[in-house]
Amino acid sequence: MTANRRTTVLIVSAVVFTMLLGGIAFAQQAAPAPQAMETTTPGTSGIAVKSGPVTMADIDNALASGPVFIEFESKTCTYCKEQRPISDALAADYQGKVTFFFADVAESRDLAKYFQVSGVPQINVIAQKADGGYTYVGKDGSTSSSIAGSKFLGLTQSDTLKTALDAAVRMRGQ
Repeated sequence: MTANRRTTVLIVSAVVFTMLLGGIAFAQQAAPAPQAMETTTPGTSGIAVKSGPVTMADIDNALASGPVFIEFESKTCTYCKEQRPISDALAADYQGKVTFFFADVAESRDLAKYFQVSGVPQINVIAQKADGGYTYVGKDGSTSSSIAGSKFLGLTQSDTLKTALDAAVRMRGQ
């Protein structure tokens, strides 16, 4: 009888697990698609701030006018919610000089993969695109072609980001 009881428990557990997975998958499919929230502010670089799904084409187009700041975030990330006001203040300070993108990792998965996002918030400052590759600016204002060596991971204070942004703006002669 013990073997029968174990078999019954295993079968019931498998059925419950399968139903839970099916319910989760259904809920994700039935949920309305997140609306792209695009906020634009006037400036010489066109779109100064964009939130929502972000593509490589968006970044390349913005780089034609100046440096790019991209912040990868998640709606459930506490540190992202703390980082956003810092980044929003920088967007106001650098209006017309730097294009700011705020990409939700769930909405911009291909972009997050390209930028090797390993945690959020992650910020990348891109000074320019030349010869098919990006020039990134790191914490001390130095440039690199390496994503890994130039990303800002976790809550990052304004002064640290200003160093990178100032270097990117100088590099572009703005």
